[in-house]
Amino acid sequence: MLKKLSMLVFALLFTATLSTTAIAQISVGGGLAYGTDVEDIGIQVGGTYVLNENMRLGADIIYWLIGSDTFFGDTISYTFLEINANFNYIFYDENDLILYGIGTLGIHYAKVSFDFDDALFSGSGSDTELGLGVGAGLEYNLGGVKLYVEPRFFLSGFDQLQLAAGVRVPIGN
Repeated sequence: MLKKLSMLVFALLFTATLSTTAIAQISVGGGLAYGTDVEDIGIQVGGTYVLNENMRLGADIIYWLIGSDTFFGDTISYTFLEINANFNYIFYDENDLILYGIGTLGIHYAKVSFDFDDALFSGSGSDTELGLGVGAGLEYNLGGVKLYVEPRFFLSGFDQLQLAAGVRVPIGN
């Protein structure tokens, strides 16, 4: 399922780059995210593609740094990951400042593995859900680098408020 969504996001971005009516502006970058449900920091990597002066497409991947816990010498490890396709509607774009709304459709993946001393209590379980989110973003252009902040609320998937911040670098004009 994750592979299919990755292919869909790639196909959308590739199709958008072939459009002759679009302003060819691609930005890539990364940053950190915090989620109120996972209560941990995540590493975010993503990019945006400008369709026109008011709209752009984007994609991002967040790997949550959950790690593992140890209880009485036994280990429980966690893996949380999300892959998101984003649509941005730009409300304000002046003086190097952009304000935009965000609509997100993503795949949210969670896995828990446990390994206790007794082999009868070892194993793992995982779950994958569609995530639907809404939010807003602020982007400030410093010249060669753009700083961004994006609070989003997911109504499904991890069901959480997220705050992401980082940098994007334009790679095309």
